[in-house]
Amino acid sequence: MNHKDWVDFSHHFSNQNIKAIFSYKSFNADGLEGRKDLADQTGFSSDSLIIPKQTHSTNILFPEEVGRVLDTDGVFSLDPNLVCSIQVADCMPVYFVHHLDPVFGLVHAGWRGLVNGILLQSAKQIEEKGKSLSNFDILIGPSIQKCCFEVSDDVINQFDPDFIEEKGTGKYRIDLQKLALQQLVQNGFKREKITTLTECTYCDAEKYHSYRRNGKKAGRMIGLLGYC
Repeated sequence: MNHKDWVDFSHHFSNQNIKAIFSYKSFNADGLEGRKDLADQTGFSSDSLIIPKQTHSTNILFPEEVGRVLDTDGVFSLDPNLVCSIQVADCMPVYFVHHLDPVFGLVHAGWRGLVNGILLQSAKQIEEKGKSLSNFDILIGPSIQKCCFEVSDDVINQFDPDFIEEKGTGKYRIDLQKLALQQLVQNGFKREKITTLTECTYCDAEKYHSYRRNGKKAGRMIGLLGYC
């Protein structure tokens, strides 16, 4: 289902009970009220939200109650009455859904999180709950693509050369989606159960916010994931 202010990604998952939402630039995502408004519009309870304070960390948690979670960039749940949320503006929103059981999560994965192991931590946390990684469907949502993600000499040594395209004059393009896919598969998730969307948040200025394009004044998109 598509809506002028948000998109429903639920059809990407085999679990028929899940609802996966992502807001567009046209949706007012400011603060807590923005998340509550999106939850209400898309059929979730606005009183069920898990809201991480994102810091580009590798911290992954399974909160057992609603509300704010400090210093966390990935939230998962075993409770179908809770709703995971994140916000992004170029970084990857990564949706994880068990194909049968009520186990689901959202991860905010920027380049720092990727190189520092946020997807590895996600895998570890899931396995600690006794769940097999092979049973998860994963969606990497709209994010900045290789065409627009450019870095300089000062950080290029943090990336595997397989994901680097040299542009000259000390500039390089990085394929973050390809890097995320490799990390997910290496950590135990199934390649055939991972979907990567190719829409670039930087390129599509009409549809998406972009921190790289607009800097500190950039807005945010919201991801929501829970049981319907």
